[in-house]
Amino acid sequence: MSLVFKLLFNFLSKLPRFIRERIMPDMLIPPISNNPSKVQLDRLGHFYFEHPDLEKFSKFAADFGFVEEKRTKDRIYFRGYGKDPYVYVATRSKDGKPRFRGPAFVARSQEEFEKAAKLPGAIMGSLEDTPGGGKIITFNRTDNTLFHIIYGQTERETGSQEATATHEQQGPYNRAFEKPRKGKFQRYHPGPALVHKVGHFGYVCPDFDNELAWYTDNFNFVPSDILYHWDFSNMDVLTFMHLDLGEEYSDHHVFFMQRAEPEVKKTFVHHTSYEVADMDTQQLGHEWLASKGWKSIWGVGRHVLGSQIFDYWADSSGFKIEHYADGDLVNKDTPTSRDVVGPFSIWGPEVPKDFGGKGASPS
Repeated sequence: MSLVFKLLFNFLSKLPRFIRERIMPDMLIPPISNNPSKVQLDRLGHFYFEHPDLEKFSKFAADFGFVEEKRTKDRIYFRGYGKDPYVYVATRSKDGKPRFRGPAFVARSQEEFEKAAKLPGAIMGSLEDTPGGGKIITFNRTDNTLFHIIYGQTERETGSQEATATHEQQGPYNRAFEKPRKGKFQRYHPGPALVHKVGHFGYVCPDFDNELAWYTDNFNFVPSDILYHWDFSNMDVLTFMHLDLGEEYSDHHVFFMQRAEPEVKKTFVHHTSYEVADMDTQQLGHEWLASKGWKSIWGVGRHVLGSQIFDYWADSSGFKIEHYADGDLVNKDTPTSRDVVGPFSIWGPEVPKDFGGKGASPS
């Protein structure tokens, strides 16, 4: 059936726009806004992954800039230098297959956590044996994807300065007309780009409309940007969503969803992303990963939507994983933008032809 749909789609795309858009049914994302009846999430806390070779992943994690917080026989908790007790949970795969096991979002309050527990399909659990403790709710979604909500973790104490494995001395940038750094030097050495926090993730989803409705009907996800197909302006294919925190600013996107091509049968995670301090950290981290033999996928460059400086790699299991710096912030007063799918970078290498796919060979 997907082949028939793809042939029909290709045929319609050759027709004049006013004809093809009358034939093609509307596939538009409806207006989405937040309201108090929805579960209010505060931020993205961590991700769960399964890896066939946990030891090999731990080597990648150290080179990527994660810090090992706790290790058991078949699980490792990795943290950044932010307030979350961990940002990545790596579990040994029992059948040798790598899997993404979902994001964990932090509820804004105990009341919001209890509200989430009343949603259909909510499964209660405990995090008492993990760093920081707390409670967890899990939802089973389409194609064996998982969605988690957590609350009650003991947060880490953080200082006012970013942690670094590369910076010896850094001051402000001297610009063309303003030179604030006088008599002081920028000094660095090789090392990994230490991760601050989790940034975002995204799904490529065949059941796009129903899954988007579930997430946005139940939680405070609001589109920052919506992109439509270049041949069909009545077909929305991608949305970048932020958490609506009212007047408080949040990252331009914490979650994105892409409408899958007809041949894609199951939802898959496109990539997960983690914040680093600045462009120097990112460039040094890029060189460090390359020197250790890991595979670069795309970067370094700067995105259009979200503005982040990006750098994508393949981890030891082939998952796409990103460092980013200097991302945009939005709040309730930032309007949703809608535009045609276009270039994803302002500068940087050309995007790989297979970048939209499931993953890459790790070596």
